[in-house]
Amino acid sequence: MKAIHVGEAWPGCKVYKLRKCTVFVEFHADIGWHMSISHPNRYPTWDEIREARYQLVPNGVTMAMLLPPREEYVNVHPNCFHLHEVVDNGSDIPMMLEAKA
Repeated sequence: MKAIHVGEAWPGCKVYKLRKCTVFVEFHADIGWHMSISHPNRYPTWDEIREARYQLVPNGVTMAMLLPPREEYVNVHPNCFHLHEVVDNGSDIPMMLEAKA
């Protein structure tokens, strides 16, 4: 199923519907791509997450779900997952882009 663009949450943040999931997608010049996907009654399935990512974020981008230290963890919606762009830094572990100060 194709994701349907339904508007913008704020400037630069596009909102889509994919079946019953709501997907927010935005690009930040300093930290790269970010996608959040939520479902009103349950966690989004892996297939829904995968489908949204490949439809809405450029193919050449590597995305990951990350769990930060507890003190940095934020969960506003109980059924929402976040994907962040990661980059190859030459090591065995891809890194998130650094925010410019």
